[in-house]
Amino acid sequence: MVIINLTLNNLSELPALSYLFDSYSNDYEYTTRGIFRRKIPPACPICSAPMVHNGYNLYIKKGLGKISIGRYKCQNCGSTDEEDHSFWEGLKTLLFDSFNNFFQVLRYHNVSYDGISDIMGFIFPRSRSTIFRTFNEEMEQENVPILENIHMVHYDEQHPKEGRCQKYRLTLLDAKTQRTIADELFEDKSSETIKTFLRKNLDTSEPVFIVTDFDKRYPDILKEVFGDKLVHQYCLMHLNKLIVSDFPKKTTIEQELLKYRLLNIFYNRENEIKFLEEILSEELNVIMNEEKHQEWSIKAKKEFNRFRYKLKLERRRKKENLPLNSLEKAKYNFNKLMENIRTYDEVIQKRLWMINKHWLNLTLFHYLPGAPATNNPIESYYSKSLKTDNKKQFRNDKGIENQIKLTQMRRLNLLKKPQKSFLELFRLFTPFKL
Repeated sequence: MVIINLTLNNLSELPALSYLFDSYSNDYEYTTRGIFRRKIPPACPICSAPMVHNGYNLYIKKGLGKISIGRYKCQNCGSTDEEDHSFWEGLKTLLFDSFNNFFQVLRYHNVSYDGISDIMGFIFPRSRSTIFRTFNEEMEQENVPILENIHMVHYDEQHPKEGRCQKYRLTLLDAKTQRTIADELFEDKSSETIKTFLRKNLDTSEPVFIVTDFDKRYPDILKEVFGDKLVHQYCLMHLNKLIVSDFPKKTTIEQELLKYRLLNIFYNRENEIKFLEEILSEELNVIMNEEKHQEWSIKAKKEFNRFRYKLKLERRRKKENLPLNSLEKAKYNFNKLMENIRTYDEVIQKRLWMINKHWLNLTLFHYLPGAPATNNPIESYYSKSLKTDNKKQFRNDKGIENQIKLTQMRRLNLLKKPQKSFLELFRLFTPFKL
């Protein structure tokens, strides 16, 4: 190992110096003047004559430190040479690679480039343009494995009764062919029952895209069965049902407008929102008269229901489904709601935080062509087979592509975790501080 000549000034820096020079033999030394060189100068690369020490070259990285690298001179031919300083370049690379990984995590959480620059002002100042450039260069080099021939399935449960005995119906439906993969009755629906059912009917060694409702047990069950092969999508129609259930049956116009703004996160409900906003502006003229206001509210709700039904009939005639918003539009609508979250009732706040927590599982269908966003096919299958059961975000296309790539990397655990914290990395530069 390198011979480290310590002084009172650098005595406490021995651990950092030992780490940096660990790969060098004891042919090298770190002098009391802070010069890294060989104890015995090497032979001249030109004439092979012995060389002598000839001062040093200074390498400086602003804001981090400086290092003195020994020079050698041949007394025979006069040529000069310099000691290898790859450890210094490697140390800088280690720090800036860690910064790049940090930028990826922040961009995954939708922190703007200006925001990242402000954060870096507390750590190691980086300009917005520098962050933008290095982030995009790093993303171009990232290769995300493509899941080919992924099996897309729907999973759901039904609870029919056989006489007075409660049964549990577990069903798997192929998302592409709409054919039943498995449909079985069980005496219970414990976690072990579900695991056995899935292992029996699906190849757990192959990637699977599975759509489910919001049962809290599913993430752990599916993760145990499929491991890293799992792509778990939550059903958006189940989410809409939960949103509707958060509001009273007899809503005010203001409550109805907020409800449709929540429904508008993933589905296009702009027509309903525009209609309700117009009604709400009319309400200001009658709100002071209680009797007149009550009569007006009933009439306004009937008008809205007729308008909503008209839109539904138009979609049916055209054989169209309720249109889904793009990923960018969905995120924009959600962010607008989150800006005013403190003004909503507690139950609505909880619903928004739930959506925020499960955002990835609610939007995975955007990343796989042809992937379903809902469990509607299996619900339709249930209704036919057992009717009695009751049951400002991105600047450009490149930014959107990078965000999709980051999400895929997160799902595949490709976002790198730090080997050393920033504090530990900066501590390695302490012996060379300016």
